Amino acid sequence: MGLSKQRLVHSILGATVIVITMSCGGASDSSSDDSDVDPSTAVSEAPVTTEVPTSDVSSSEPDIVDWETVAAPADCMCADGSPYSYFVREADPTKVVFYLEGGGACFSSAMCAPGSNSYKQFIGAAPGEDAAGIFDFANPQNPFADHSFVFVPYCSGDVHSGNVTKDYGDGVVIEHKGFVNASAALTTMIERFPNVVDLVVAGSSAGAFTTPLYAGVAADQLPNAKVAVIADSGGAVPDAIAVVTANWGSVKSLPDWPEFAGTTAAMVTPPYIFTKVAEHNPSITFMRHDYAYDRVLSSYAMMAGLSADGLVEVMRSGEASIEATGVAVAAWVSPGDAHTILGRADFYTEELNGVRFLDWLLAFLGDASLADNYCVECLDD
Repeated sequence: MGLSKQRLVHSILGATVIVITMSCGGASDSSSDDSDVDPSTAVSEAPVTTEVPTSDVSSSEPDIVDWETVAAPADCMCADGSPYSYFVREADPTKVVFYLEGGGACFSSAMCAPGSNSYKQFIGAAPGEDAAGIFDFANPQNPFADHSFVFVPYCSGDVHSGNVTKDYGDGVVIEHKGFVNASAALTTMIERFPNVVDLVVAGSSAGAFTTPLYAGVAADQLPNAKVAVIADSGGAVPDAIAVVTANWGSVKSLPDWPEFAGTTAAMVTPPYIFTKVAEHNPSITFMRHDYAYDRVLSSYAMMAGLSADGLVEVMRSGEASIEATGVAVAAWVSPGDAHTILGRADFYTEELNGVRFLDWLLAFLGDASLADNYCVECLDD
């Protein structure tokens, strides 16, 4: 791999692309705040006019439901080989959120070494009473307060896509079993909620990149469900990221669909995955939320000598590549350097160009035809 491509790959954090199928007997983004960013160039292109009807959310007090910890089968594990588990919240069985946690990635001995800050290595607790965003089940504005949840923790360094044991040298051997882990959780979701009507497959940061594929696999097995994808802070990954997926065995985990026939690791880019899933199941709907100067992604870009304001161009070019094939992706790009929205209080308050994000999201979930909403002045004072 040439130096320029190597730098580009390392510039995009450990948050890399995806790939899956079903196997195995069987998740809030906790990515670290890596460094402060001081971008100096605003994005000046005006957005498409966005009009979204304000949607009311029930004002009744939602029930608070405890999380159940589910021990995964023995072939599921974290990067260090320790046992894996995931969390289930049983509420309305006809409305379900399958959520993929984020937390970086690793694809070298230095990045994957014990104690590395490149990726989340251990399973934390399920979202608690002080959780924010979509996990604040006491908030009457939360459109998912009455939903059942399957929360897929992240501890494998492979954006929920791996199925190999990788020896990186220098004594660093990693169990990239993110695909095996998430597939176990998906199997449980399908078994427990076979009559789901509305399924949202969501993920933040590293979890965002796997969302289209898990949505496609779920839709195959739940043909009566309406399936929507919410990819949170995953739009700034360039196509060059595909060169690292071979470390995780990701291409071998792709669904056995005609659409993926002949696919090689070099082809597995975010636009490619969105496009192929949509070709396989055109009924799935897609949306993405990003920040123009995402501090996590841009900090890695700056370390590699790239400009932080290049992230918006990556977002736009990726979306254009997808939509050139006829696949619609509703895109929202806010100003500033925040990272992820689904697990933060801003989920309820963020506004852009006179539109509240929550209203825009509700319109998307209600099958409204949405214009993209991009920031004009993308630096957040």
